[in-house]
Amino acid sequence: MTGGFRMIFFNILLVLLFTSFSNQKNDLVIFKNVYPCIDYEKNSISNGTDKFLYSFFNHLDHFIKTRMGKINIVHIGDSHIQADYLTNETRTLFQQTFGNGGRGFIFPFRIANTNNPINYSLIFGGKWSNCKATQSGEGCTLGLNGLEINTRDSNSYMIIDPERNGRMDYSFNSLKLFYHTDEDSYSPIFENKKDRDFFFDEQPVEDGYSQFFFNKPQDTVNMRLAKSFPAQNHFQFYGMSLENNNPGLLYHAIGLNGAFTKTYNKSTLFTKELSALEPDLVIVSLGTNDNFLPESRYCRFCIKDNLRTMLDNIRASKPGVSILLVTPGDFYLKNGTHNNNNGSYRAILYELAEEYNCGVWDFNAVMGGDYSIKAWVKYGLARNDYVHYSKKGYEVQGELLYRAIMDAYEKRFN
Repeated sequence: MTGGFRMIFFNILLVLLFTSFSNQKNDLVIFKNVYPCIDYEKNSISNGTDKFLYSFFNHLDHFIKTRMGKINIVHIGDSHIQADYLTNETRTLFQQTFGNGGRGFIFPFRIANTNNPINYSLIFGGKWSNCKATQSGEGCTLGLNGLEINTRDSNSYMIIDPERNGRMDYSFNSLKLFYHTDEDSYSPIFENKKDRDFFFDEQPVEDGYSQFFFNKPQDTVNMRLAKSFPAQNHFQFYGMSLENNNPGLLYHAIGLNGAFTKTYNKSTLFTKELSALEPDLVIVSLGTNDNFLPESRYCRFCIKDNLRTMLDNIRASKPGVSILLVTPGDFYLKNGTHNNNNGSYRAILYELAEEYNCGVWDFNAVMGGDYSIKAWVKYGLARNDYVHYSKKGYEVQGELLYRAIMDAYEKRFN
């Protein structure tokens, strides 16, 4: 078989395999609902920047060919991401196409006195404190999502059900736990009181990161703390990733209410923990809070410099990783006037996309451009604060994002 014929044969094979994936769910190929306020013709990875996602697309090619391993997407952002409406929709669509690799990264936000995504439940006890990158963050070691929770109460515990909405099976065989692992730290212990045969094994990977393996799939995280030595007096926790043994995709949502472009740069563990998630594609959805400032306080240079630092940290976690930059949607300021900073922020993203070889998804243009937030409110896709979206609006955005990425992927075969 000649080299040219071999390449043609492989491309045909990829098309056939991808088609078989897509045909598993016919509703993935078309939009569930169509709204007149959305410019569907602009729903694409911006012209010329789609080629910067080819590293990710090549990984998809390999996965489709071998049906082995995991695909990891990490989506970083602010309150739009913390709520997990948008990312849960995109996660579900990707996993219906490429297989369910697990729930991915989760954080017990209510322990940090902030809103928990409604698609997983949390019960906890004990006396906990927290630090947030959106506040001072001084004197704290902040994790990947700019948060730390800590306790000096050895009776503290947390119980998490990762599949509260029942749309996907998020039982897990392994768990990546991000926590402070010095000898003075309490030991994390996992339990399953309903199963007498249950046991787990901890394998430390490096400082601040261990992987736990369970003898059979678990549907609930039941973690308590144990004081094994007299000197142990604290526990610092940064999050966990729930994974299974199946080949498939993980979609990790890393969100923090009020996050600015500079927020995640405060996290000293950002690069190390992002590396542990083994990202194939990192999506960055920031800018709303930076753009919410009055024009007199808007610092274009500061924003660009902060994003450069973040992009450097992302690339340090995995050299050559694909990055997709997302423009913030249209919104109004507190005084009811239109936000005029979005244009400047979008220009920054396009400049950095060229500098760092990133893809761009211009969500602002897709949602309808300037003043389109009014139409989104009218159609029930956005809230009356003219900043955040409704649950349905986030799901629509998640579907648009999935379709834009997959259209760019399929375009290479045309």
